Amino acid sequence: MTEIKKEKFENYIKILLKWQKAINLISPKTIPSIWERHFKDSLYLYDYLKDKENIYDIGSGGGFPGMVLSVAGIKGINFIEADERKCFFLKEIKKEYNIDCNIINDRVEKIKSKANTIIGRAFAPLDKFLDLCENIIYDKTEMYLLKGENINEEINKAKINWNFNFVLNKKQDGFIIKITNISKK
Repeated sequence: MTEIKKEKFENYIKILLKWQKAINLISPKTIPSIWERHFKDSLYLYDYLKDKENIYDIGSGGGFPGMVLSVAGIKGINFIEADERKCFFLKEIKKEYNIDCNIINDRVEKIKSKANTIIGRAFAPLDKFLDLCENIIYDKTEMYLLKGENINEEINKAKINWNFNFVLNKKQDGFIIKITNISKK
């Protein structure tokens, strides 16, 4: 992972904690470890994405991983978030850091355009994630997902209805799964 300074995210953390009082952006029990649990975890994807285009962050919520990656320098991410309040939060971070990105207040199932790259974190189990993203996947789509220790179970369940190749890379408390050649059975 490229070393990115925590100080760059100080305002992001302040804004997130302010909004957290009104809407649930992160689990309250993770607030004491907010940097490691949310920001540093999201930054694991930086080196995978620095040369990618047409990136879609699905279920963006509090901006993990996409908005963190945008603050770190990844350009032009499309944020797909169904909760309008969370979109307002993302727009505040976008404005604070003058980020070039698109924030789309809609469900991923309703998106019509195709994604070259899809990222996600803590959104849904892999089989459900693939089902929800079906309409934005095409033969060149790659996915980079931050997943927990039960990833092998998720892969086995997803393989029932989906064909795909994958590579698992261990990170501190889970895995990054890169998925390619995705097609519905």
